[in-house]
Amino acid sequence: MLFDIDGTLVRPGSEIQRRHMGAMAAAVAEVTGSAEEFVYRDNGLSYGGVDLSGFTDAGTIAVALRLQGWPDTDINAALPQVVALMAKELDAGGTVPADEDLLPGTVELVRGTVEGSTRIGLSTGNARAVANWKMRCTGLADALRDGGFGDGARRRAEVVVAAVAALADGRPYRGVVVGDTVSDVSAAHAAGLRCLAVSTGGTSAAELTAAGADAVLPRLDDKAARAVLGELLAGARTARPPAPGPPPGGTGAGSDGDRITIPGGR
Repeated sequence: MLFDIDGTLVRPGSEIQRRHMGAMAAAVAEVTGSAEEFVYRDNGLSYGGVDLSGFTDAGTIAVALRLQGWPDTDINAALPQVVALMAKELDAGGTVPADEDLLPGTVELVRGTVEGSTRIGLSTGNARAVANWKMRCTGLADALRDGGFGDGARRRAEVVVAAVAALADGRPYRGVVVGDTVSDVSAAHAAGLRCLAVSTGGTSAAELTAAGADAVLPRLDDKAARAVLGELLAGARTARPPAPGPPPGGTGAGSDGDRITIPGGR
């Protein structure tokens, strides 16, 4: 079972999310000389007018650099440096108590799953160092360590495939992604997994249903959450780990920072 972080486990616009994006803005500014502010509105996040729903850290950094006119070759070369600077900025500030940043039902669901036989991990657009920092802040680092991350991957499907590789150990698998965006749904299905979507992020239940989520709940503390997850897992088909290379399918135009329309033609 794979969990997204922001908007799924952690409240949108939370203190730890704001520290994360602040560290990213500082890293972008250190590399380029300037950075715009991240905008939080209606549980959503944007940068320079670009809706960042479903974006990975790599995709978001690509947007920030492209808004400043950087060519793709330079963006690709700078990504590791910006990610490293972002992680350094977060570490310098230390961890912060984040119990109130967790969405209702998160701890109970994660802890309850750990106690069973199901392997769990992360499928997040956060860079690995950022995800680990957030889990330390929330007290879930012992339960959620491995998975797929957004250090270099700009497509959510790549993140899910990496998470499967980390947890399946090369064996046939079946599983469920728990997420809050349309990208989580399509990425789960591209990897042969089912998806429980929650409308705790910036995407409505109607949009998640239209995207093909196998089940949609308003929150993870919904009375039906555990039962629904059990049913999805039991009904998931068994798949074999994907061959090396790009995952099949995609996550929708613009969700990877490669194909975006720059507001105002920038």
